[in-house]
Order: sequence, then structure tokens, then C-alpha cells
Amino acid sequence: MLRIVNDPRFTHPVAVQVPVDGGHQEQTFSATFRVIRYAEAEELVRADIEAFFDRVLVSCADIEDENGNPLPWDGELRDRLLALRYVQLGLVAAYFAGVGKARLGN
Repeated sequence: MLRIVNDPRFTHPVAVQVPVDGGHQEQTFSATFRVIRYAEAEELVRADIEAFFDRVLVSCADIEDENGNPLPWDGELRDRLLALRYVQLGLVAAYFAGVGKARLGN
């Protein structure tokens, strides 16, 4: 049976390809997303990525500083994450993979 939820949310792993000397290193964290209409999500990603994250990104976890200390979710951490293009790419991929259970590019 399908259950319709008024404010659907899900938590999904986010893989990020962090640039390092000579290539990339995959690092992961988890993000909780709010589900919005698919057409709206696609349009926002194309037209206004900040508006997309304002609509869908609820929180992130499993993030630490360079000394290994856990960082609490707040507006400052959100801004720091979204300032990094490789984090944005990972979040977008995780959102659409979570909503569609399909690999990006298919």
C-alpha cells in the first residue's frame, strides 16, 4: 500500500569527490532532504541552485573538521558546504538518486 505523506523527507548517503593532488578522494556524509515535485526540482537545479537547496536540504550529518571533531549542523556549516562545487554536485546526485532510485545519467 502506498502511503501519502504531507511533508516527505528522506536521509541518503552523499558521495563527494574531493579534489586532492593527482586526482580525487571519495568522502561521504549523510543528508536529509525534503521531497518536492520532480519538475520543480529539475527546474531549480537548472535555473537557481541556491533555491533548490533552500527547498530540499534539511540537514547534513557525519561531517568533521580537519582535526576529526564532529561539526554540528547549522547555518554556517550549510553555507560552508554549499560554497564547495563538489559538495553541491554530490548533494544534487544524492537527492535525485534518493527520489528516483535511479542512477544519474540514465
